[in-house]
Amino acid sequence: MTVRETAWRVSARELQGSVEEERGEGEKVASYVVSPYGARMNRVLVAGALSPAEPVGRDDPPTFWRARLTDPTGTVPVTAGSFQPRAMAQLRAGPESRPAVVIGKAHLFHGRDGAAQLSVRAEAVRAVAETEERAALAEIGRQTLDRLDLLDRLERGPAASDESLRAEGIPPLWLRGARASLRRYPESDRAAFRASLASLVRRVAGDLGPAPVRPSIPPTVTVTPAAPPRPAPAAPTGADRSEESVFLELVDELSEGSVDGYADLRELLQRIAVRGIASGRAEAVLNRLEEGGAIEEPIVGKLRRS
Repeated sequence: MTVRETAWRVSARELQGSVEEERGEGEKVASYVVSPYGARMNRVLVAGALSPAEPVGRDDPPTFWRARLTDPTGTVPVTAGSFQPRAMAQLRAGPESRPAVVIGKAHLFHGRDGAAQLSVRAEAVRAVAETEERAALAEIGRQTLDRLDLLDRLERGPAASDESLRAEGIPPLWLRGARASLRRYPESDRAAFRASLASLVRRVAGDLGPAPVRPSIPPTVTVTPAAPPRPAPAAPTGADRSEESVFLELVDELSEGSVDGYADLRELLQRIAVRGIASGRAEAVLNRLEEGGAIEEPIVGKLRRS
């Protein structure tokens, strides 16, 4: 059974400022978006006001939808397509803006001008009560501030070993994310970002009075102890490899026959179904190939070999 990546609790502003990407290591290579503030993200959890979804593209019926999630720090696009039917249905479910929690994959797209734009590909969308939204924002704020403290500490004392920091209860994922952030964003303005979180704190407090003042940065970082190590993902079976070969063969076939050089995802899924691969299995194969770096989706609904 595939073990999913941890969903980082992040704000919209942190996602907006994340423009660096890296590949993981190992046979099944996953892509990560590195933020300036200590997160190395494959999956994320965000919370805020979710706008009504709008269709993307010219398909009829639409196979891709996009909404915008706004928290007190900014706005980030949220997308879902037919390869995630439950998430797409959840994204479309609200005719009006509503408080929501979204879990999905951080997807970095580079436009023709080279500018990086980040969106969240929804895996789950849940409308929540205002109190639940504020609770999720509180967790996002707490973890973000702890990560900022960790960055400040590493910058003051870079000689500290990971082993000694882990002994204090700092999760290894946080250490890896923090060191990646310091390496990729040596000039990031963490003080300004920290100050911007005041609006999030006020939202958590229900907009009652001024935001509470956070104490000065402590000499150590207090974080939730790391969870026990998860078992390694099972190696792909022969059947898995066979399905991947069929998927890649169809991607090549559709790409070569298209005007723009991309394989249309809707047509690809139709042909996959004809080959006897059910939609749930097709979704799993797609996710596996994307995480492994074999294919990419630079345009919503359009695939190609990486």
